[in-house]
Amino acid sequence: MANYPYIIASLPDFTPDFERHEFDYDGLVTFIKGQCPAKDAAYIDLLQKGLDEGGAEEGFYDEAAASGNAFIRNFFSLDHSVRSAKVAFLEGLDYEGPDFEGQEEIPGIFATENIIEREKRLDRFYWEKAEDLVLGELFSIDIVLSFLVKANIVRRWNRLDPAEGAELFGRLVQEVRGTFKGVEYNPDTK
Repeated sequence: MANYPYIIASLPDFTPDFERHEFDYDGLVTFIKGQCPAKDAAYIDLLQKGLDEGGAEEGFYDEAAASGNAFIRNFFSLDHSVRSAKVAFLEGLDYEGPDFEGQEEIPGIFATENIIEREKRLDRFYWEKAEDLVLGELFSIDIVLSFLVKANIVRRWNRLDPAEGAELFGRLVQEVRGTFKGVEYNPDTK
């Protein structure tokens, strides 16, 4: 049986301030999994798969929807809807997928012109939804999964140095190239 009060008391405290917070994300995941029963460790692995860039593909969403864990089902249902709304936005279409909490915020987030600010707003959105999914929970795997979503956001921003920030910017610009013809990002030109 997992000792969730011990695990949760051992977790660092983060805020969505996009400041550098030094911590070993992989070591933290390893520590948490070592304290959990195999079933909960498998939920952490599934969460990690979905949080890894490129991991949340269509087949993944089916796997998450079939999960025995409500946090995983709900969080990745939200993630899938947000990603679908992003595609619709980039194509200039109205989102026609299932309704989700916070849906009215998404067009404003995607319309943010400053790409870094847009990414911060989107990460704040995910942060808040991860917290909302565990309101009223005490000492459960869901609290840990919510924490790992937030820790992953912190890790993402910790990784961004100026070169990586330029790469993120370039990737995001290339992402919208199909919408705005003629846009080409070259980090060597100012």
